[in-house]
Amino acid sequence: DVWAAAACLYAMLTGCLPRNLQGQDPFLAVLQCDAVPICDRTSAIPKPLAKVIDLALIDNPEIYYKSAVDFKQALLNTIS
Repeated sequence: DVWAAAACLYAMLTGCLPRNLQGQDPFLAVLQCDAVPICDRTSAIPKPLAKVIDLALIDNPEIYYKSAVDFKQALLNTIS
């Protein structure tokens, strides 16, 4: 799914999981905590790429990227 792909990119680029899990029950953290914006973890990520990843990690009933194809296109747009 799109969220999982974005979380993998986030982890590869930052070395961290999207959510702060330190000292928390991981199941509660997933339900109660939002993802940390990727630029808060490292400033080395280009802003357009950071925005795409952050949008994909928003927990919201209205998912920003409706499909993997939409997410892929947004990622490709950051490098073209």
